Amino acid sequence: MNALVRCRRVQFYDAYRHHVRIAESGAYLDPFDLPQHQIAPTDGIYSVKSAYNLQFQGSYSTFRSDTIWQAEAEGKHKFFAWLLVQCKILTADKLLPRQWPCNPICSLCNVDQETAAHLILHCSFAQQVWERLQSWTNQLIQIPAQELGVVDWWEKELSQLPKKVRRLKAALMIYGAWNIWKARNKCVFEQRSSTPAQVVHDIKEEANCRTLACGRPELSLFND
Repeated sequence: MNALVRCRRVQFYDAYRHHVRIAESGAYLDPFDLPQHQIAPTDGIYSVKSAYNLQFQGSYSTFRSDTIWQAEAEGKHKFFAWLLVQCKILTADKLLPRQWPCNPICSLCNVDQETAAHLILHCSFAQQVWERLQSWTNQLIQIPAQELGVVDWWEKELSQLPKKVRRLKAALMIYGAWNIWKARNKCVFEQRSSTPAQVVHDIKEEANCRTLACGRPELSLFND
């Protein structure tokens, strides 16, 4: 019996690794082609849930995702932030391994390779956006340090803040990152360039629209 269980576990892991390799290659994976009767280690049935749980075995994260989901921003912005902190947005460093045609150099500065951390935090264009946000928010938003990765930046900026301030600051960080991403996409897909001042204007407009609709984020303390 033990030998049979071990054999079935090997079959399950082999099937799981096979589909992970397909997913990582960027190839289309037809859900109807998934093996529905492979044997999983827990209940004996291969399922999407068992495959999902398997990838987290032996892992542990201290990241506080509630700092994203409780931010005073719209759902689409928070979902973008969730992808951003995992460096899952489709910057050039993610597109190239999939053999998708793209320019590997950041389209906003035309200097360094495009990664999530570079584009949103370290690019000279992004730094000017954050500098303007710092001035507008009376230093609540800070210019990202060059050595920080995205997760470190997010956690450092939001650590040990009262809940109300944390939710406000997280929202402004999300709006900042989102609009830098939009400026990049406008440049890549529409061949239209933006200035840091225009991006900050768009950030203020989006934040103000949500304030008018929901009463938050509270922007009255900031400079015009």
